[in-house]
Amino acid sequence: MSDNLNAGVFPRRIEIELSAVCNLRCSYCPRKFLKELDGFMEFGLVKQIIDEAAEFPETILVLHRRGESLLHPRFGDICELVKGKFKEVQLATNATLLDDKKSTSIIDSHTFISFSIDTPSVFERTRIPAKYPEVESKILRFLELNAGRVKTQVSMVKTADTPDENADEFKRIWRDKVDLVRIYQEHSRDGKFGSLAKKRSGRVPCVMPFYELLIFCDGKIGRCNHDWSGEPMGDLNGSSIKDIWNSPAYRKLRRQQQSLIFNDQTCRNCDSWYPQERLQGTGEVIKNA
Repeated sequence: MSDNLNAGVFPRRIEIELSAVCNLRCSYCPRKFLKELDGFMEFGLVKQIIDEAAEFPETILVLHRRGESLLHPRFGDICELVKGKFKEVQLATNATLLDDKKSTSIIDSHTFISFSIDTPSVFERTRIPAKYPEVESKILRFLELNAGRVKTQVSMVKTADTPDENADEFKRIWRDKVDLVRIYQEHSRDGKFGSLAKKRSGRVPCVMPFYELLIFCDGKIGRCNHDWSGEPMGDLNGSSIKDIWNSPAYRKLRRQQQSLIFNDQTCRNCDSWYPQERLQGTGEVIKNA
């Protein structure tokens, strides 16, 4: 079977980095390993992406990556732009900037939202300088306004130093309030992007080059959510999503995944690969809706 047939003519999922800026300094976030990570996606580029992707309404659209999307100065306009055009529109946020206006915009335009938080006992040491009571209050207000319209998730990061009782506490707090509770293993330790503290064995081809396209805020194309600083796969400033997705660079990367023989350094050094059956994420799912 050819790589084009496996991949399809258009990505099934597109991640759009609206913001490379973040208002938190989370202790385990890979941002700290990058010297320059700044900027917002220009609204014209957002519109270009949405207009092309809207020709494929089954596309799953994800409006976040390395920064906090709610910082984008035209976040509300972007919500209006995507409303009703896609099978799924997803967002992850640290929830610090939520208010009634932003919450309503998300509820009216998205199908899924994930809140990235921690337990009260460690939150203010890991998610600097946010304050737990304020963030919890904002999430609870969102849930009140949402009334079940948008699927909700909370997620925390489990590091090598996280006591088991922290994860248990997290489950107790949220399992009856949201649709999904997810615990992710820390990745990209010590500046090694895509590395896990607990190594995985039995590597198989990663599905991401056949499934998802990642667009950074400057229009450059990354491999997946574990690609923070690799050589770009293309650039939407002068190319279309479809052309890049079907380019020689992508075909070459897919062949490397199929053979598990890598020249691509980003994929070679990554152990956060996604097998076919794990498209929905590698975190531990505590509760399903």
